[in-house]
Amino acid sequence: MDEESPILEPINDTQQRILDATIDCVKTWGVEKTSLNDIAKRAGVTRPTVYNYYGNRTAVIRAALLSSGHHFAERVIAHIQAWPTPADRLVEAVVFALEELPKEPYLAVITRADLSSYIYEDALSDSEGVEMCMAIFNTVFDGTTLSEQDRIEVMELSVRLALSLLMLSGPATHEGDNLRGFLRRRLVPAAGL
Repeated sequence: MDEESPILEPINDTQQRILDATIDCVKTWGVEKTSLNDIAKRAGVTRPTVYNYYGNRTAVIRAALLSSGHHFAERVIAHIQAWPTPADRLVEAVVFALEELPKEPYLAVITRADLSSYIYEDALSDSEGVEMCMAIFNTVFDGTTLSEQDRIEVMELSVRLALSLLMLSGPATHEGDNLRGFLRRRLVPAAGL
């Protein structure tokens, strides 16, 4: 990721090693069994070094997940910029997220039940999480006259729908063109596009 990122603040190599180690530890042992000692050891730093950047275990886990989310958001933005209309960009943003999130090594942890308090409870209330989502949706809405409130509501609806489709089985399978058709019929009208 370059340092000119519109979403992600630059971090140094030590911080990146700590964040990478945090994700590795959570994937290996789960949130409850991951300690700062585990993170420090895997990152090749001391525990005080981890504390130097992050005040506690919760802070480093949140930072690691947010960092991963920022990188993913930048990939979504790069993907949807190729689509000509806001409706196309909205559909493709959701399709991209649904197809790529399960393959994303750092974000594969979002399906873990022990991360629910880090992901689902704060995803739409944490200011950094909302800012990250709005960076995607500001690209979606480029060329529209939707108000800020409408943009926020469409972002919330889209994120909730994507998480639901990602986590819950339904009466129909939604993938590929079937998924795009479903989103065009249901999400695009709800978004006012």
